[in-house]
Amino acid sequence: MIELQHFHEPVELRDYRSAHPGSSWDDPAFELVRPVVRRQLNREQEGLCIYCEMLLLENEGHVEHIKSKGLNPHLTFVYDNLAHSCDGPRHCGHHKKSQVLPVEPRPDCNRFFYLMAMDGKLVPTPGLSQADTERAMKTIQILCLNTPALARQRKSFAYTVRCLSSKQDVDDFLKISPFRWSLRGL
Repeated sequence: MIELQHFHEPVELRDYRSAHPGSSWDDPAFELVRPVVRRQLNREQEGLCIYCEMLLLENEGHVEHIKSKGLNPHLTFVYDNLAHSCDGPRHCGHHKKSQVLPVEPRPDCNRFFYLMAMDGKLVPTPGLSQADTERAMKTIQILCLNTPALARQRKSFAYTVRCLSSKQDVDDFLKISPFRWSLRGL
């Protein structure tokens, strides 16, 4: 999961929010703003899905509400609540729907997750409290982050990291690799 930190809210989003108080996400007037927001989020996330960390082009996926807009309508147009997510039908944002994430993609969120290099699965980090272990397990379940396809891909990238001979090679690889947040713990 990406440890999301927003840098610059798009002016278009701020202007839209001011000009259209109380509007809905599906408002036709928002159609021109959504791609601008998605591009900015994609840049901030370095071209990765916020949840599964797969490569994601700026014109792919969707703008995800970390806290569901259905349960938190006041956060619908709040930039800090937005992220760029892939359209994986079996994982990530579409799988999450309106469920509440116990662990959100914020700074230090990856302390909850450990990548098992042998099988590519994410598990709660050993040594967490019982409550934090449950939060991590529930987040993995809600986002369906251990699908066979995701686990296979993470396993492959973990193998590559383990085969690199120097710390510099690992650091260089992680700058361009999908799953770079999960792989950092290896």
